[in-house]
Amino acid sequence: MNRRAMRSTCVLRVVLLTFVAGSVAACGSLSAAPPRSPTTTAATTTARPRTLSQRYELVVSTGDVQLQRLSTQLNKANGNVAVIQTDFREVAATYRHVATQVQSLPFPAAAHVDVAAMTGALAALVSDSEQGSQAVTPAQFDAVFTKLAADQKAEIAANNAVNHDLGINGIS
Repeated sequence: MNRRAMRSTCVLRVVLLTFVAGSVAACGSLSAAPPRSPTTTAATTTARPRTLSQRYELVVSTGDVQLQRLSTQLNKANGNVAVIQTDFREVAATYRHVATQVQSLPFPAAAHVDVAAMTGALAALVSDSEQGSQAVTPAQFDAVFTKLAADQKAEIAANNAVNHDLGINGIS
């Protein structure tokens, strides 16, 4: 692998792991969510989370787990364009799924603007990842990684706004 391709792989590692770490941090604290009842049984612990904050955290944390797995795969691709393209398709699908799930949650009207900003930011990450799935040269991959890093900042800001709406600690 040439130096430029190696740089692309390193940048990808930073971009995806930063997103994953940021999202996990954003949803890692649900101190505002009411605690589960002490009478919770095994049957009810596997049921759908009760509060909007808990449901939102589940959607985002599930996406984070998938993105962590994909980040590991991408970092092991060692410049194999076909593998990187396939992994980028999966990254795009993950971002798309998270956006769809977030949109399906019953947010109060006051949060709709922030949720729309977050899903718009996720849509930009989907677009970036889809471009990565079509890239074939190191220069194209570098452009995708640069765009991902920029769009990730917008997603983090939007995620913080939604977290604030739900009483969840934000990411710095």
